[in-house]
Amino acid sequence: METLFIAREAQLRQHENTLQIKLGDTVRSLPIEKVGHIVLLAESRLNSRLLGLCGKHGVRLSVFDYYGYCKGAFEPWDHNPAGKVKLKQAALLLDDKHRLSVAREVLRGAAHNRIANLKYYQYRGNEAVKPIIKTLQAQMEKLNTALDTPTLMGIEGNLHQDYYAAWKHIHADLDFGKRVRRPPNNPINCLISFLNQLTYTVVRHEISKTHLEETFSVLHAPGYGRASLSLDLAEPFKPVLTDMLIFRMVQRRMLDSSWFEQHDQVCLLTETGRRHVAEQFAQRLEEDYQGHTFRYWIYKEALMLEREVLDVSEYESFKRRV
Repeated sequence: METLFIAREAQLRQHENTLQIKLGDTVRSLPIEKVGHIVLLAESRLNSRLLGLCGKHGVRLSVFDYYGYCKGAFEPWDHNPAGKVKLKQAALLLDDKHRLSVAREVLRGAAHNRIANLKYYQYRGNEAVKPIIKTLQAQMEKLNTALDTPTLMGIEGNLHQDYYAAWKHIHADLDFGKRVRRPPNNPINCLISFLNQLTYTVVRHEISKTHLEETFSVLHAPGYGRASLSLDLAEPFKPVLTDMLIFRMVQRRMLDSSWFEQHDQVCLLTETGRRHVAEQFAQRLEEDYQGHTFRYWIYKEALMLEREVLDVSEYESFKRRV
């Protein structure tokens, strides 16, 4: 169990050399060696002794707020620092041509996977998405000629807009209107925001297994107080983990009104909703794709970027097959 999602109010503590979790009247103990990442999605209680145990065994602990956003993390001590990689990574960022090339490939992966999502339905008889696929392919070609990052981001914005417009052709309940983020205004926007946050959190954890500096990003501008590299490397995986999971839950009629709390044009997941959605995400993350889990492919993505940084091999973003 690499990532443990806790979506109910819980009490976490160290019991001998195990992680003990109390949910109501239920107590569960897990070997700390089997856990690499704990994600707290609901109000929880813990103490410094537990944090010491997590630090000793290299366990990251991420904390989400009531609105479904990751607000902080306990970071275990870096036992395997590599200054050479960070220096090379900084050199890449300062080389505008090299940085643009890598950023372009990140967006190629994201665009490819959005198109692959729509082709999945086209190949199964949905002709309504065909013209939108052609529009996305034309937008994707523009990535090759973009001369700077702002232009890339502008193309990415157009890709997003056209892609979301296709969702209503997949299922009527996916017609969510305009993409609204902070705060989301309806269940679909709410699911997109929450699942994207889960994706960022997992990507950040997988990046931590490499020597990359998480604040040195190639696409999103490096800034204060955020691990912007996880925003970069999550781009190719959001269509696969977030979007396809939403399609699945809607088409299988898995969503329930008890999952959402709506008032004053704000829509949030309830504790029940967070628990069910996190369970589905955890399952999706461990699904097999070409002999490996999606978690493995995220880790491989980070390794590919590290190899690019070290001039070992050229970075190629994750692109799913249809």
